[in-house]
Amino acid sequence: MHKMNNSLSILTVEDNPSDLFLVERMLRQSLLDVGKLFFTDRVGRACDILKSEEINLVLLDLTLPDSFGINSYLHLKSAVQKIPVIILTGLSDTSLAVEAIKEGAQDYLVKGEFNEKLLTKSIQYSLERKRTLENLRESNERFNTVVKATNDAIWDWDLGSNEVFLVGDAYKQLFGYDIVNAISPQDFWESILHPDDRSRVMDKLKGIIREARVTKWEDEYRLKKSNGEYAYVHDRGYIIYSPDHRPQRVIGAIQDITARKRSEEIIRTSEEKYKKIFYKNPYPTWIYDLDSLHIMEVNDAALEKYGFDKNEFMQLTMRDLHPPGEAEEFLESMKCLANMQPVERKLWHHSNKAGETMIVEITSHLIDYFGKTSMQVIINDVTERVRLEKELALQQKLKQQQITEVVLGAQERERFELGQELHDNINQILATSKLYLDVAIEEPEPRIELLAKSRKNISMAIEEIRKLSKELITPTLNDLGLVQSIKELIRTILSVKKMKIRLNVSGLDENTLLPEQRINVYRIIQEQLNNILKHAQATTVIIELNKEKEQISLLVKDDGKGFDPRVRRKGVGISNIISRAELYNGKVEIDSAPGKGCRLEVILNSKALPEQ
Repeated sequence: MHKMNNSLSILTVEDNPSDLFLVERMLRQSLLDVGKLFFTDRVGRACDILKSEEINLVLLDLTLPDSFGINSYLHLKSAVQKIPVIILTGLSDTSLAVEAIKEGAQDYLVKGEFNEKLLTKSIQYSLERKRTLENLRESNERFNTVVKATNDAIWDWDLGSNEVFLVGDAYKQLFGYDIVNAISPQDFWESILHPDDRSRVMDKLKGIIREARVTKWEDEYRLKKSNGEYAYVHDRGYIIYSPDHRPQRVIGAIQDITARKRSEEIIRTSEEKYKKIFYKNPYPTWIYDLDSLHIMEVNDAALEKYGFDKNEFMQLTMRDLHPPGEAEEFLESMKCLANMQPVERKLWHHSNKAGETMIVEITSHLIDYFGKTSMQVIINDVTERVRLEKELALQQKLKQQQITEVVLGAQERERFELGQELHDNINQILATSKLYLDVAIEEPEPRIELLAKSRKNISMAIEEIRKLSKELITPTLNDLGLVQSIKELIRTILSVKKMKIRLNVSGLDENTLLPEQRINVYRIIQEQLNNILKHAQATTVIIELNKEKEQISLLVKDDGKGFDPRVRRKGVGISNIISRAELYNGKVEIDSAPGKGCRLEVILNSKALPEQ
């Protein structure tokens, strides 16, 4: 007889020296290829050996110094998951040995009743049984992994007992029923079939089983979920036959295809919507072949816009619609678009059936037209828009010229007034001071008096220059702020003119205004106050500055002599105010009449930027 090919490493856990001696001698005399033998009398030490050594088999006595009974096996159980264990027991401990087998031990031997042959047989049996159980466990793990990976509900129908076993928890995950690795209730599957699908599906399946000619069955139907909703499923079954070709079992897998069905429904609905959008689109639209450039489909708006009937339109190519020089440029841009290259957006020219030229915007994109890559274009006729844009540009140019004229006029007026002020006032004061100084140098007698007059005149000149420069230099609104600068302007006016000026401000957050906007508001108020001082002969002025949302409202009202706004005025004060308001897309309203004072209202948008 031959010994086994693979040498074994065996661990014996036994505290009786004589029993240990007999076991070792039997192992050496057996037909087993015994390699290393390990011995210990304690479970704790056995665990250490199992961790450090490669053990193939464990012979375990249940009565040990550090453990007793079934606990001896339970202490080792975690360390011998893949190692067979044979229990060595006395006659009085056979019930414990059976209990250990229930917990996972492979066999038991009663001390004094076995020899080397029985020991050999038990070891061979235990090794083979453990190997078979391990293979089965791995097979089950692989099967369960496959079940989880497929996300299908696996079922096994025993045709003899008419029982359906649902594998794993996929049925619960997909449909919500709490049936996990269990037999489903009688006729459960048939009861949750959609009423409209039940007869068709059942008749087809039973017919295939009855005919016993094929091994595969599949169908699509609807299953009711535990929440009452229906899921679309694709069910596939494999029929297993007996040796005499009788159907015995059907193993199948149910896949939830609700998302796919809904996608198909969306696609079908989208295609119908696309047809409606294409043919009823108010913008001219057509599809042309990228190779031949022939128009293959056209909508109603294009026929109406271009004046061709459908047959005439579909005889055209894209070259026919463009002027000769422009056609090649357009086709080159479409070629770039087809190659996913960036294309500069521009306007094109098209000719209709009557030969009239239109300016159009063209939006293009690639589509699959009956399996062929084609180009769809949408046309927007912008002829009228371009004409209006040109007119608007011309109007803006004229408006800008008018603003420039007013600005230049204001500059000339300021220069004239500045020159007049310097010549008629400051120059005269300084000339008189020079005369006093000349006399004081020549004549010592009135020198003190003349020097005093000169100092007074020079002070007057300094004050006049300060007032003049204050009017010309842009106020430092960033330092004082808009409201404080307006108050400073009012104080300056009240120091030289007896009148009442009341300022009311509400809802204004200066931080939300640009510096240019703050200066613009300040200059409008300054301009109108100068107009009132020079022309109105007013005693009371009311200034109201308000902001609500994005709108700035300015009101300057006086009780002066007023004027007729329809009469052309020589001054440019009001024109300057209007120009400043228009610069920020604002508007100016003037309400005045002779003897009725003047009401000036300016509306500005705080978000508007100066027109370029």
